[in-house]
Amino acid sequence: MTTYFVSGASRGIGRELCRQLLVRGDHVIAGCRSPNTAGLLSDLQKSSENLRIVQIDVDDEQSVRDCFENLDKQGASIDRLFNNAGIIDWRNLEEVSPDSFSQVLNTNLRGAFLVLRHALICLGRSSDAWIYNMSSRLGSIELRGNTQLGGAIAYECSKAGLNMLTKQAAIDLDKKSIKVVSLSPGWVKTEMGGAEAKYEVEDSVSKLLDITDHLTPLENGRFWGEDGEEIPW
Repeated sequence: MTTYFVSGASRGIGRELCRQLLVRGDHVIAGCRSPNTAGLLSDLQKSSENLRIVQIDVDDEQSVRDCFENLDKQGASIDRLFNNAGIIDWRNLEEVSPDSFSQVLNTNLRGAFLVLRHALICLGRSSDAWIYNMSSRLGSIELRGNTQLGGAIAYECSKAGLNMLTKQAAIDLDKKSIKVVSLSPGWVKTEMGGAEAKYEVEDSVSKLLDITDHLTPLENGRFWGEDGEEIPW
């Protein structure tokens, strides 16, 4: 049975990942800032003994360290890490505030780095460990200007940086046999994506899991869309 760790698990894509993984019988460690107010995530725990909810604030290194040190002390092994926690500011270059720009990068890039690094001790116990960094087509430098998407410059920069984290981590962790890829879930109807988005969250997550289930070591260090097609950096 596969054990997944999902950050940003209390809502949106993260919560739906937990639900679908539990339905198919996987073990899930769901990370969120406030387990006591996790809402529908707590409801999932009532109906499944395979779900564990843990406290983690990806903006706070001590919180991230404590989370994985506690799991390590309990001998936890993680096979799959969904580095999913993230925020967005849709404002463009001229409108976004410097403080908001910094916060988006702090959560989406620094937070993902902290989770990845501190999770290594638990990932190292797995014989087939994968890290899935939740990116976006908005983070593709090559696609900028070639689509109608854009404007959220802080988010774009954070996801471009996340993609570099994926590429370099895949190289650095190869000696540990830990694979790392970036994933784009598509434009999803969540609080972040809005009501006009293309995908229902259930459809996006189902597509993502179909992709991750079929990845091989040859796909390590690459960037994949929800449609199964590789996305240019």
